Amino acid sequence: MEKMIQALFNSEVEAFKGLQALQELQRTKEISVGETYVLTRDTDGKVNIRSAKNESEGTGIIGGGLIGGLVGLLAGPLGFIVGLAGGMIAGSAGETLKAEGVSDYLDQVSANIPNGKSVLIAHVWENWETPLNTMLLPLSTDLRRFSLEEQVFVPARTELDKLNADIKQAESKLVTVSDEEKREWIDTLADLNVKRAALENKLKIHTDQRQQQYQTWIDEHPDAHEAHDEERRRYMESRIKEQKERLDQLKRDR
Repeated sequence: MEKMIQALFNSEVEAFKGLQALQELQRTKEISVGETYVLTRDTDGKVNIRSAKNESEGTGIIGGGLIGGLVGLLAGPLGFIVGLAGGMIAGSAGETLKAEGVSDYLDQVSANIPNGKSVLIAHVWENWETPLNTMLLPLSTDLRRFSLEEQVFVPARTELDKLNADIKQAESKLVTVSDEEKREWIDTLADLNVKRAALENKLKIHTDQRQQQYQTWIDEHPDAHEAHDEERRRYMESRIKEQKERLDQLKRDR
């Protein structure tokens, strides 16, 4: 299953040990790993973001288009903004926007990191949780998973269905309402169409990113048959099969 991983650590050193553990799991093909970031809040409250290449991506409030790929897009109309405080999932993106739709997700996560702590963010695909738990739980003080499909894309498609229904209703109203009411319904319809176009565009961009990631994961795992352990081979073959099916589904849904 495709997930976002959030792991809290007591230091940046421990967080990078966690990152190295993820990279080792990917090397041994226990899991598939996409984007990874380490966010650290120093004792003065300033946040530093580093990518998997151990390069600084920025400090303070995240912005300026520094974050790319799927992680940088998890915000705005899709509303995937997850904090560490009590597992809080913000219901309204508008209340927490600080990066003008560029990287609201990482911005909100960084806002909830205690001073002196670090968080590892990773986009992964795992068939089962044991390998990752075995590597990260001894290092991390808080490990959480979020299903992208269940918590991002299903709600987004539900919202799109609602917008389509509201547009259809507004179009029907324009035919039946009085001349005095038409102006209001024309404005309502225009507003709904703008919202629908924005969400459709956001979903398209996300779909493009996911297709690219699935294709990369599939290309990176062509040798499942070479695994010497039968159980591992089954997991690898299952993961590749599921990723190919998801990639095919995304292409059909475009």
